[in-house]
Amino acid sequence: MRKLLIWIFLLFLVAVIYLVVKINREKKVVQNRANAWPEALDLVISSLQSGASIIESLSNLANVGPNSLRLDFADFSSNMAGGMKFEMALNKLKMKFADPISDQLCEALYFAAKFGSRNTIKVLREISEYVSADLSVRAEINTRFGWIKNSANLAALAPWLLFLILRTQTNAKIAYQQPVGQFLVGIGVLATLIAYYWMNRIANLPKAKRIFTLSLSET
Repeated sequence: MRKLLIWIFLLFLVAVIYLVVKINREKKVVQNRANAWPEALDLVISSLQSGASIIESLSNLANVGPNSLRLDFADFSSNMAGGMKFEMALNKLKMKFADPISDQLCEALYFAAKFGSRNTIKVLREISEYVSADLSVRAEINTRFGWIKNSANLAALAPWLLFLILRTQTNAKIAYQQPVGQFLVGIGVLATLIAYYWMNRIANLPKAKRIFTLSLSET
């Protein structure tokens, strides 16, 4: 019975570690894409200033844009080369990114392409400045939260280190093998997991809400 419990605990531990690694990897991908937007916006602005069209400016990002965004803009370029309407290709790009920054970019370019606008570059520059400032503030907050989070992780781990030390003593080992001792350990594991979950949830910054969620054909 004891071996079975040990195996269950090990499997549970492996599953938790795998889940944490997966979540952190996904967060890193999302963060890399978010950090790439100021550069992408600046490239679009530079391209438009040089006299390139909106379609050319977006298609060029498939070659010179940030690595984390190139594949998406390559799809846009392929759609345009295949004869797809600009509105549909831009809408697919918008839906694929599905974040507030791309929403603003696509809406501004769609409006400029359909109705014409002399302020397109000015609008894109303001978006770029806003995005850069927002990312900078979020990075600073995440750094400070990181210190608190690491302290909380240490606080959650400390009792279990003490538990392992106590397990080396015969009396404590026998006590924890009793039903009451196993019940207390189970309660401790549950409390630690709940505390860890809420600690991570509180530490996560709220995501910016999407405003332009309708397809471009509906705007």
